[in-house]
Amino acid sequence: MLQAVTHKFSSGCMMLVRDQEDQVSFLGSAFIVHHGGYLLTASHIVEDPSALRVVPTASDDRFSKMTIDRVAAMPVSVVQIDPQHDVALLKIEQEVEIAVPDDFLGSTENVRTGASVLNLGYAFGHERMHVILASNAVVSAMIRSPNESRLILFDSMAHDGNRGGPLIHVADGHIIGIVSGRFEPAEVVRGSKDWDRVPPRDTNISFAVAIEYGLALMRQEGLLTN
Repeated sequence: MLQAVTHKFSSGCMMLVRDQEDQVSFLGSAFIVHHGGYLLTASHIVEDPSALRVVPTASDDRFSKMTIDRVAAMPVSVVQIDPQHDVALLKIEQEVEIAVPDDFLGSTENVRTGASVLNLGYAFGHERMHVILASNAVVSAMIRSPNESRLILFDSMAHDGNRGGPLIHVADGHIIGIVSGRFEPAEVVRGSKDWDRVPPRDTNISFAVAIEYGLALMRQEGLLTN
């Protein structure tokens, strides 16, 4: 089942980069959510919206080249953003028609602690490893942050390049979250009355924000009606 889910979503997961002054900087991951060329990602990696590009999966080979010297990057713009919940909606600027799976965006309503999940992303893109990595995990907890953001905690380490990638509920093959990064309790509670009492910790737990925040941006853009 993990193999089928990986195959279903890997082609829609893209590298997000900034191409500025002849220098390309890797930012994180993004994933296609609409056939018109719309993607979701984490808002904190697109705080500077200038010169953004996405790079699609380069190869279907069983063994892919670790580093790609030349890529077909497509310009994207930020069309909707929700920094409070760390979600941004991007649009590929050139005309493009992209095939997307049927019924692939889910909800967190039926997700429970202990559920099997998969996250996809370019985990080591900052180290010039231009290959999608798939990591399976279980849902460790589902919590609300001090600002009432719904967060899904899962027990695999999200590296910087995973940020903005999809978190997929394996049981039904639906995307249920947008990966935000490694879970750091002190950072999550920052700004609350007791945040200065929480010591920093290095954890192997990561977190994603609920897909519902991404769906809300899609509705604002007129991509969803329900």
